[in-house]
Amino acid sequence: MKPLFFILILSLTTKSCDETKNIYVADHQEDCTSVAPQKCMLIKENVNDEWTYFYENINGFEYKSEFEYLLKVKVETIKNPPADGSSLKYTLVEVLEKNKTKKQVNLSNNWKVISMKGIDSFEKNPTIKFDNKEKSITGFAGCNNFFGNFDSDKQILSLGEMGMTRKMCPNMNLENTFINNLKNVSTYKIDDSKLILYNKENQKIIICELIK
Repeated sequence: MKPLFFILILSLTTKSCDETKNIYVADHQEDCTSVAPQKCMLIKENVNDEWTYFYENINGFEYKSEFEYLLKVKVETIKNPPADGSSLKYTLVEVLEKNKTKKQVNLSNNWKVISMKGIDSFEKNPTIKFDNKEKSITGFAGCNNFFGNFDSDKQILSLGEMGMTRKMCPNMNLENTFINNLKNVSTYKIDDSKLILYNKENQKIIICELIK
């Protein structure tokens, strides 16, 4: 009876490590690195929590972007997991909610300048491209192309030194005004697919629309 009793205790201990819980899944994935670079789902257990990277798969769950989910999942402990693998196994129990969300628009996009402090109209609209992965900013200033780097934290935007091509145009006023405004950018906001850049006095100095 002793071996049977031992097996029963071991079985109960193993089961006690398993649980069923609800998790929220975000409507987009982000770049992350585990053993190698990959795309990660974002999850959280409570609606007011911050999103965190989820490096695993959920067995039986078919993820689609632009939908936010509330899932009931079973979490099981894996005995003797591989050295580069997780010790937990996730299995879908039920999709409790699946809601289509509005397309996410973030800073890392292509933008066309439609309004700017100091300029009433445009012959050629300047453009700005932010690449969040490379932390680079490039675009067309009105005559020349420009390039540089940036850093952002929430709505704070810091632009580094920028280089430019050296073409001369008959009227450099647009380009000079645009570059001077860029140098004064301090914060930004995205509202209804428009990018609004502010200076330190919280004045709107550049307004852009998304290039689709």
